[in-house]
Amino acid sequence: MVFEDWLIERKVDLTINEIKCRASIPSNANWFGARVRLGSNNELIKPIWISVEADQVIDSKLTKIKKLLYDCRSGLLFLPENL
Repeated sequence: MVFEDWLIERKVDLTINEIKCRASIPSNANWFGARVRLGSNNELIKPIWISVEADQVIDSKLTKIKKLLYDCRSGLLFLPENL
């Protein structure tokens, strides 16, 4: 799912009942580890070689991304509301 510049990715492993979700800005790099992203504790990770526009990482947007990640991880169905 995409929210503005951010990509929310989800992986469900039914064999161990585990849901993993992650968020990144895909325009900066081809692979996740090189992108501006939120870490496993929802901390902003920005590689030093990448410049981002201020509106991509403003607090209000990051708060919304963190809420989407929480919803994504909360259960089998992920139906984001009010984007």
